[in-house]
Amino acid sequence: MERYIGLDVGYGFVKVTDGDNGYAFPSVVGEGDLTPSLVTGYHKSQRVADLRIGIDGKVYFVGKLAIRRSSLAYRGLSATRSEGEDLRVLVLSALSLFCNEPTNRFDVVTGLPPGRLHLREELISQLGSHHRVTVVRDRRIQDIDITINRIEVVPQPLGTFWAETLDSWGQVRNPLYGKVGIVDIGFKTTDLAAIEDGEFIPEKTRTIPVGLSSAYSDLSDKLLVEHGLEKETYALDEAFIRGTVNVAGRPVDITGLRDKTYESLATKLLVELMSTWQVPEFDKCLISGGGGAALGKYILPHLPQGEMVSDPVTANSIGFLNWANRLWRVNLEADSE
Repeated sequence: MERYIGLDVGYGFVKVTDGDNGYAFPSVVGEGDLTPSLVTGYHKSQRVADLRIGIDGKVYFVGKLAIRRSSLAYRGLSATRSEGEDLRVLVLSALSLFCNEPTNRFDVVTGLPPGRLHLREELISQLGSHHRVTVVRDRRIQDIDITINRIEVVPQPLGTFWAETLDSWGQVRNPLYGKVGIVDIGFKTTDLAAIEDGEFIPEKTRTIPVGLSSAYSDLSDKLLVEHGLEKETYALDEAFIRGTVNVAGRPVDITGLRDKTYESLATKLLVELMSTWQVPEFDKCLISGGGGAALGKYILPHLPQGEMVSDPVTANSIGFLNWANRLWRVNLEADSE
């Protein structure tokens, strides 16, 4: 039996859920091995923190493990994400978290930025359908089969809309009428989607090349100048979240630097937003994404109809799962009646 999966492969983080469990990990890949980690006794490693996978004879560290241990870790930021294997590695790593049997079948809903939807068929081809991968579970190396039975690729911000309007079974629980704008602020891009009385309006949907990555780069430069600390942008996730960074073993408060960077980025984003949309035309503007969570307090005062969604970081993956249930389970039940 297939399992429905909502999968949001962001440039910053991968978010994935099957409704019972959800995971998020940095979209970072590096060379790795399958040797089980040696845990010293006081730390119990979570599955998502020790994520490694073997594909076609190559082994990769993924997420936090890649940041900690790979000397050549990277976070792909190209528009097509087709230069290497990182997209396929991230997707199969995410699905592997739900593999508890030797053979596993999935129906997946995922998204692309509206400005990248022309890459839909290329994405489906790149991911393929049948995969034999190797993972480490309970310190044992295991081979598992992953089949992506069906994959639906939609405009990414629609996940947020479905998270707000559909329940976990795909039924409408909170219909939103009028003109609704979704402002989905990600790591590399910000996606704008317009929905009117439940109908997606592609003509008023855009992808803006502004995201948290510019804030990361700016902070990285400032840390080098002010503290002599050289860090790759992919290693700054925890620093941004906590507002501190360790220098010579001591925590240094960087909330001032971070917040100033956030404020500048929010101003830039608002200029782009006002230039793209006639914002007063919208009855509601929903803010989502990891960037939405970070920049919301700077953006919302300028949007009277603005509203932060309940779980901005994982809203798209949750909405994708809701849509999977509506697309396949609800329609299947309707056809059988």
